[in-house]
Amino acid sequence: MSGRQNNKLPNNLPQLQNLIKRDPQSYVEEFLQQYRHYQSNVQIFKLQPDKSNKELADLVMFLAQVGHCYIQHLSTFPQELSELLLSHHTVLEPDLRMTFCKALILLRNKDLIDPTGLLELFFELLRCHDKLLRKTLQNFMYTMLRDSNPIAAKISLDVMVELYKRNIWNDAKTVNVITTTCFSKVTKILVADHRTRGMTAANNFVTDRTLGSVRHQEVTARIRSPSMKTLLQDLAQYKTHKDERPTERGVHRGQIKDYGA
Repeated sequence: MSGRQNNKLPNNLPQLQNLIKRDPQSYVEEFLQQYRHYQSNVQIFKLQPDKSNKELADLVMFLAQVGHCYIQHLSTFPQELSELLLSHHTVLEPDLRMTFCKALILLRNKDLIDPTGLLELFFELLRCHDKLLRKTLQNFMYTMLRDSNPIAAKISLDVMVELYKRNIWNDAKTVNVITTTCFSKVTKILVADHRTRGMTAANNFVTDRTLGSVRHQEVTARIRSPSMKTLLQDLAQYKTHKDERPTERGVHRGQIKDYGA
């Protein structure tokens, strides 16, 4: 115990995190102390959700990192974090909001949070005036196409296709990611099935980097989200890449220009 006191483990989260991952049962007491500390900080945060709070940010990431070691103790943590983000995302300080999102993504990677609910939350966050956040969420949706949950993967695909059609996400990376699903082995996200009722076709031009030319591919996806229309209208208002001028250097005639998210 004296060794722990000398190392000041309760105040050294990175060190405690590493020790917990090696031997969770030996550090339950220290973990619970930090968890209570997190709960106290949440109450303070709720009083002023628009203020920065580095201590809360550090504790959130710490809990997300060790969440798989104490699943029972942290059974409500993912949902609580999601609710905090949903309730306060419009006023949250950008760095803290980003930390919350990264913690939730980490929890999803550890299979500690339902992917469909997380996608719904992140769709809501796309309304934020935060380009870096939108880029992070966009990259997460790319990875969700390979998620083990086929429903979540299909929802992510549906949204990307529709955002492309609405000229909101029209960069080359998005198009290339969408077209990879044409070769998916999962029926729910196989987008080339014209027999499926209610499918909408989106014609995308995909840059063939090998040949330096453009080939045409037809991508289809079903749009099922009832709140999609409102979300798309909001995103269109916040879209900024139309006002940007991409560098012409290295861009060939006929190729897709990468405007970013």
